[in-house]
Amino acid sequence: MIELEHVSKTFPGSPSPAVEDLSLSIAEGEITVLVGPSGCGKTTTMKMINRLVEPTSGRITIAGDDVTKLQAFELRRRIGYVIQQIGLFPHKTVGENIATVPKLLGWDQTKIQTRVDELMDVVEIDVSMRDRYPSELSGGQRQRVGVARALAADPPVMLMDEPFGAVDPIVRNNLQDQFLALQQTLRKTIVFVTHDIDEAVRIGDRIAILNVGGVLEQLATPNELLRNPANPFVSDFLGTDRGIKRLSLIPISTVALDPGPIVAGTASASDIAAMMSRYGTDWVGVRTGTRVDGWVGLGDLDAGAVPPDFAARPFATRLRPNSSLKEALDAVVSSHTSVAAVFDEHENYLGMLSADTISSEIVQ
Repeated sequence: MIELEHVSKTFPGSPSPAVEDLSLSIAEGEITVLVGPSGCGKTTTMKMINRLVEPTSGRITIAGDDVTKLQAFELRRRIGYVIQQIGLFPHKTVGENIATVPKLLGWDQTKIQTRVDELMDVVEIDVSMRDRYPSELSGGQRQRVGVARALAADPPVMLMDEPFGAVDPIVRNNLQDQFLALQQTLRKTIVFVTHDIDEAVRIGDRIAILNVGGVLEQLATPNELLRNPANPFVSDFLGTDRGIKRLSLIPISTVALDPGPIVAGTASASDIAAMMSRYGTDWVGVRTGTRVDGWVGLGDLDAGAVPPDFAARPFATRLRPNSSLKEALDAVVSSHTSVAAVFDEHENYLGMLSADTISSEIVQ
């Protein structure tokens, strides 16, 4: 969808190029993340795609069209653009902001209003907020309106320059979830700039790691990048925890679960003690039918409690098959039981993951 061929940019008065001889192919329907240290030219590269910055040399095409052969304003209307500062017009309402590009394109008012309503629903902004102004919204709400505005004319390409960098971590995580769910439906071609390698790994179908001067060090899927860094620069940029980062890409559903130390709610004290001994634990999970609602510990036995009089403690975290092994590892290290208990959407117990099982996935 987007092709950069030997693209360079040198700003007037600069002794060296911001981007030098960059060639990059961006596949249709994928999210390609540009990431790298300060001065690597990732934002300059993005701005050259929609000609907010004109390239000094080289060629950029979108769907085969040379961007320098198109009128700049026409090109930008075909590309959705979202920035960190959001850039909403403060004097326009939510609805008016979203309608900006459709109005420029001459859509009739009924079509515009229908599109605004559709997009407010898509980005989960209540339609009652249509007539509010940006100053009356939270940071997360403003960011979602910015995404809706970028999508308004249904552009095939979206450019996103650190779009979630100006909100707190919890809101940022929620926005990332919402964005990925949206992309599953829309399948836009997206160029996404971030300085955060964890965000790049979570968001990207492919990640382009740039060095200072816009030098492309590696273009790869997140899994390939974390498994096989191309050189020491990439390895250092990914950090010493790249094995842990890989866990965020692996769903629990791909790993065999252990049944774990589970006993029936009617088990005898001796059966419970035997199960603890077998697994080397000081606790057991208590099963009722297909459900395991919690666990009981060795202290309950020492106190003389007799099944089924135990008061089972709930597992600190109840994971799903689509949860990641990184989430599972967090459950392991933060719970008394030192396991990650996994349940389906109906709360039926599926099994457990231990630290040993998770660590074996890192080294594969």
